[in-house]
Amino acid sequence: MWPGRLIIYYCFILRACWAANILAIFPFPGYSHFRMFGSLMEELAKRGHDVDVVSHFPLKTPIPGYNDISVRGTVPIVTNNMTFTELRKRTGSKQTRLITDYGGSELCQMTFNELHSLKNTKKKYDVFITELFGSDCMLGWSWYFHIPSIIMTSSANLPWVSERFGLPDNPSYIPTYFAGYKSEMNLYERIHNTWTLLEAKFLYHIYSSRPSNIVAKKFFGEELPDLEVLAKETSLQLVNTHFSVNNVRPLVPNVIEVAGLHIQEAHIVNEHFDHILTTDKEGVIYFNMGSVVKPESLTADKIQALLNAFAILPFKVIWKGKREPFQERFNVPDNIHFEEWIPQQEILCDSRVKIFITHGGMMSSQEAVYCGIPILGIPLFADQYLNLKYAETMGYAIMVDYDDLSTETISSALKKLAYESQFHENAKRISAEFRDRPMSPMDTAVYWVEYVIRHKGTARLSSAARHLHWWQYYLLDVFAVIFVLPLLLSFILIKLIFFFKQHI
Repeated sequence: MWPGRLIIYYCFILRACWAANILAIFPFPGYSHFRMFGSLMEELAKRGHDVDVVSHFPLKTPIPGYNDISVRGTVPIVTNNMTFTELRKRTGSKQTRLITDYGGSELCQMTFNELHSLKNTKKKYDVFITELFGSDCMLGWSWYFHIPSIIMTSSANLPWVSERFGLPDNPSYIPTYFAGYKSEMNLYERIHNTWTLLEAKFLYHIYSSRPSNIVAKKFFGEELPDLEVLAKETSLQLVNTHFSVNNVRPLVPNVIEVAGLHIQEAHIVNEHFDHILTTDKEGVIYFNMGSVVKPESLTADKIQALLNAFAILPFKVIWKGKREPFQERFNVPDNIHFEEWIPQQEILCDSRVKIFITHGGMMSSQEAVYCGIPILGIPLFADQYLNLKYAETMGYAIMVDYDDLSTETISSALKKLAYESQFHENAKRISAEFRDRPMSPMDTAVYWVEYVIRHKGTARLSSAARHLHWWQYYLLDVFAVIFVLPLLLSFILIKLIFFFKQHI
């Protein structure tokens, strides 16, 4: 009896001694991003840490150690409130402006307005965690509290990440976030990929770094270092990628891939959805274009093309969304079932679901891979082209551009995915590779957060490349010395020879 109680007592003592105080701030009001971040924050709290989380998405059921600081209501939540037309106005690297408009300096200002009391806290934090997206303004908190910082990215890496970690981003073989190429590119693609990368970096500097610096210095004080300086002192990045589902690229030791961090073991669908999935058709197609865009905002011809294609296929279609906006304007086929809320992972992992039609967002793409289901991708913006191009290259997806949507292109792609066995075989193979890791994504993320806390940063893991100027990084100064200096000396020598010939 007593030894058992003593062990339990020591466990509580050790847990209390090790528990860290973590400050996490996620200002972007998009739940598709926060799914990844919130999952880690919950797990850190469950493992005994005290986590203060500033976000727009407070927990519905409290967890001990997870302390919500809600800023919900300060800005509109990014959920089904954008249109296809609005998104498609901005293409390529110009989508940087979309990111900085929704997640840049204005969002910083509105978030800071809610956090004045946090500056006066007596709490001693051990680490600061935030999102890298449209601004670096929140890195000011790591400077203010004198603690190491960790950034999280819910997508593939953004063009403005590389410099802060000394991360190689050679555009000859690393597709840029906004370009949507595969690793093997022809000459034109490499030219366009390079231009897109450089333009995105420049636009971020102009439209995010500069105004965000002004906002952050106003809040924290003029003594705050420039955000680009603080960015290079970031201890760690947890990025939502994995070599099985993203183009392979070299990483430095303090950039950690944790793709699938939000994924939990799928449960059997409940009775309601089990009834929906039961069909006399050949199976089920699941259609979901994400949480950002209103599905009814597709142009009438694209909606009609989708409805016509679904009508002629021997499958039941589960469409995430409301039926009324479509039923009022179109003749909706009987084999389409609408649901406003769907347990996506459970649906995708159900053997009755044969194909997933998606916009290609990272979270949805990873869930499809985890469940081993082929994808019909209709990319709209940002990294969706990149995600789907890779999936198509790996043989478990077909990508159809929005402008090419027609009854013929949709039905043809769906028939290939349904009846050509290699798509299902490739999906299962990639799924096995995605799951095959020495540690789960969650255990990996928790380990590295605790590593930063234990060692008060990651100085030993940081590349010296982050402090080099671009001309030093690409050895232009070395080439100047090797090639230009001899030419200059030769020129001077020739001039001297001519001079002496003329005067002797």
